[in-house]
Amino acid sequence: MYIPPDYKQLFEEARRYEELGDVYHAVKLFKRVIKLAPDWMPPYQSLGRIYHQRREWKPSFHYNKKTIALAPSDKDAWWMMGMAAAALKKEGVARSVWSKFGVLPIAKTPEGLQLTYHGTFEILWMQALDPAKAVVLSIPHPDSGFRYRDQVYYDRRPVGYHIVDKKRIPVYAEMGWVKHSPFQTFSCLLHTVTPEQLLQLEKLCYHAGLGFEIWSNAARGMVLKNPNAFPEYYGRSILPPETETTHQDHALVAIAALHQAEVLHVLNTWQVISLGVYSDLRGY
Repeated sequence: MYIPPDYKQLFEEARRYEELGDVYHAVKLFKRVIKLAPDWMPPYQSLGRIYHQRREWKPSFHYNKKTIALAPSDKDAWWMMGMAAAALKKEGVARSVWSKFGVLPIAKTPEGLQLTYHGTFEILWMQALDPAKAVVLSIPHPDSGFRYRDQVYYDRRPVGYHIVDKKRIPVYAEMGWVKHSPFQTFSCLLHTVTPEQLLQLEKLCYHAGLGFEIWSNAARGMVLKNPNAFPEYYGRSILPPETETTHQDHALVAIAALHQAEVLHVLNTWQVISLGVYSDLRGY
């Protein structure tokens, strides 16, 4: 198909705006190109990608569907349309896309989830429910706005790997909420705590149906300086033996519960069993 040079020039100008982070003008120019060349695929593809990244699911679905109509072999467009369909509750369409796309079996073991907020990122554990939705298994930092057992959308294309016990576990980017969890987040300091005492508290929380996490060891950090890098995040369990200590001066732990009374009951039981000491209990 012949596309006059001025259309292509306008398209390249839109791409430059996008590269500079000026999404507003990029979108306006891409849409102008579509009006001038309605059967040309590249502007639909660009808009589908932009709206996917912005989590604007209705236009994402529309433009990725248009892209597929003009380029049926575009796997990225199929994938993004499937995600948009799931977010728009078009479950039948989403299932059809996953089937056509040939989605790999979903792992039954926890995988990594990357939350990005306030210029930082946080690596959590999640359990995938399907190719678009997952349950958060970790206790996110309160600044993230997420909670333990939230259901989230995620983009099932790895953005990095979490290295735990010398195994590479894929990390996927969070793409918004499906359903908020009723769990609240609490934290406290444990003083002169041993690994055995930490394990005792973790077991008490597990049997009480509460979430537990050692925030002192959380995998958080600033966004990478090189945005094109494919990062690997290292869990504490692979540190050399000489870096492990028999006790810590204090450990910051998080507990997820429906009510503070549940947290107090577990902590008081833990004090009796372990002879440990906690302070600074805080809810968020």
